[in-house]
Parts: sequence; structure tokens; C-alpha cells
Amino acid sequence: MSTNTTAAILPVTRAQAAEYMLLFANRRAYLRQSHFPSKKSGRFYFYKACDRKSKQPFSIDIATVHSHLAGHLTIGVYAINPESQSSKWIAIDADYADSRRDLLRFQQACREDGIEALMEQSRRGGHLWIFLAESMPAKLCRLYVLDVARRLGIAVKRDKEDGIEVFPRQSVLQPGEFGNAIRGPLGIHRASMLRYWFETAEPTLDAQFQLLRQVRRLTREHLEALTAGMAPIPDPVAAKPWTQLPAVGGHNQGFQILRHVPNAKRSGKNFITQCPACAQRGEDRNGTHLSISVAEPRMYHCWAGCSKEMIRSALGCPIPSRVWSPWTA
Repeated sequence: MSTNTTAAILPVTRAQAAEYMLLFANRRAYLRQSHFPSKKSGRFYFYKACDRKSKQPFSIDIATVHSHLAGHLTIGVYAINPESQSSKWIAIDADYADSRRDLLRFQQACREDGIEALMEQSRRGGHLWIFLAESMPAKLCRLYVLDVARRLGIAVKRDKEDGIEVFPRQSVLQPGEFGNAIRGPLGIHRASMLRYWFETAEPTLDAQFQLLRQVRRLTREHLEALTAGMAPIPDPVAAKPWTQLPAVGGHNQGFQILRHVPNAKRSGKNFITQCPACAQRGEDRNGTHLSISVAEPRMYHCWAGCSKEMIRSALGCPIPSRVWSPWTA
């Protein structure tokens, strides 16, 4: 069994980077993990890699993957290709107490179904990976995994409840949605500054790539046979309809931050845009620090730790002290 190793910068070949991209990249967009923790939470967040001026997402390329494998940066890879609504792999993430035990049970259940699943170490638990012989519909992938979880009595994460996270996390992406991403394997986790490897190979890039070449791929015929006649399972991550920015007109609605940040873009449950307070300090050039709730646009926060008072002041709309409340902020 391999062990995690400290974050040495490793030599990487262009062929390895190209092979990695073909294996893990379902779409051109990707995420990057911050090199520094959030001032507020201390966490190392993933953010969309975007052009500073246009705010358009960068496309993943061999150079980016090369930097990830070498250890200069850490990327997150999206689980679904939006054009085909399909994925090249299935990943199960677990990071709660006794999560490794559940992953080992899941791995054994896959083995009994004739599926080879690779265990990747992680900072707080592990990731279990199933590689597909071809891109397959996300809804078919999820149908099998959710059925195994139900058979084993393993909970699926819902909001703040503990449980496994299944990637792909959606069965279908709506127009403009990116879905969810998972940390790309073989790179460095910025929070621990360690590399985490697939456990059945030595902790070197050459040995890991050899394992990835040899792992048995799940075929469409096999997956369809396993799920034939299977009733749909209630999805704990319900697909969300695509929406435009909510209307902010009318009177007596209080402060409406979306009036002041017209470039906010939908990302899952939130709108994401540049934090005005960060921008005043010359920070947040990628425009990803400010998160605004889709369900309740009056609720927002900055991942870099700026307070609502700082944000409102930067917008020229300071919070009136005599009428301040969490809802008007």
C-alpha cells in the first residue's frame, strides 16, 4: 500500500500530462485550489480559473495539467460533459468519521459486481474511482452508485449531513451549469501540502500511470446489465432549473446587492462575482470572492473574510446603523 508523501516538485513528461487530460478531463473548464487559506474560515477553496478581464473560464490544457502533476498548482476536474451529459469516470468521496470503512465496503461490493474500483487517499478519508471504457450518461452512473449505497446502508451526503459524495453529483446539467468538480488525483492538496496516491501502486508518477493504464474499465454493456430494470432512486442532489439573475426592481425591497454587481454569474446554489471590498484593495482579480445566495439574494458573504459592512461601504451604500439587521445587510 502506498503512502502520502510531502509536496516535492516532481518531473513530469508531456506524454503523462496528455494522458492524464484524456483520462480525467470531461470538459474544458476546470477549477484551481487557492494557495493561501481564507482569512475567515482558514480553508483552501477551489475557484473557477478565469480570465481577469473577460471573466471567461480558462480551458484546461496540457500545460495546466503538467503544472498540476508537477506540484506548482492544484486543479479540480468537473464530472460531466454538458454536451453529452456523460462522464469518463465515477468518483465516491468520503471524509467523515469511519468513512474509510464505508469506502472499503463499497469497493468490495463493486468487486462482487465485477467492477474494479481504485482507492485514492485523501486528507480526511478517501476517494474511490471507477474508470469507464467510454463516456457514459451521468444518470446511468449515478443510478448504479446510489443503488449500491442503498444496498449497503451507506448514507449519501445531503446538505450538512454526513455521507458519501457521488461524482457526477447531477444526473443532468441545465444550460449554463458546470456541475461539481473533485480534486484532480496525483496532485498536491494545498491544505496539507501532501500528495495522495492510488493505494495499489508505488508512490511515483510512473507507477501510478502504469496502474491507471492497467485498471479494468467498466463497459457500457456491463453497467447497463447491472442497472437493467432498476427503479429510479430519489436523487439527494436534485437538478436545479437554470435561472437568470432575479429581478431587483420595485420599491421598499431594501438593499439589493445584485443591482450593484451586474456581472454575477450562477454557480450552483450561489451567484459568484468580484467582492467590492477586495477590489478596493486590488484583490480578487478573478472575480470569485463574493458569493450571493440564489434562493435569498439578500444573503451574501466574501470568502476572503470581508464583512458586510466593508462590502456595503465599498459599494457606497453603508449599512444604516439604526436600522441594521441580518436581512437588510
